[in-house]
Amino acid sequence: MTTAEIGPSYRVHTEPAARDRRLRGRRYAIPFDTVWMEAVRLVSGGLPHWALTWEDDRNGVLEAKVPERILRPAGIVRVRVFLDDDAQTCVQMSAGPQSGGRDLGASRRRVLRFFAELDAALAPRPDQVLDPNPSTR
Repeated sequence: MTTAEIGPSYRVHTEPAARDRRLRGRRYAIPFDTVWMEAVRLVSGGLPHWALTWEDDRNGVLEAKVPERILRPAGIVRVRVFLDDDAQTCVQMSAGPQSGGRDLGASRRRVLRFFAELDAALAPRPDQVLDPNPSTR
């Protein structure tokens, strides 16, 4: 996950240096297991209509399918939870339409909603949400 742009395939990726702060992913001073379990809960149905399709807890990767809805094509989301070099828990994500083509911003909204729900569920103190861009530390 290296770009924060909507590319020709209409995939959206988080990146720590993204211009849009909402697409920078997250870096928490919260234990990995706490963040991982909450991410699993969200993609396993904690977010309406999301269904976990693949989980790799060894590498901290989740993949979910989001079905087609009015004006929103079916989509695939991938969440990666990992520890950075400072042992802080990071969450990065990508989303895109399942069959390519335009998605009218649905992928971007899915990423933003996931992070809003994750933040609400974890309820971190301000000092537990760290700048995701290591170059600004």
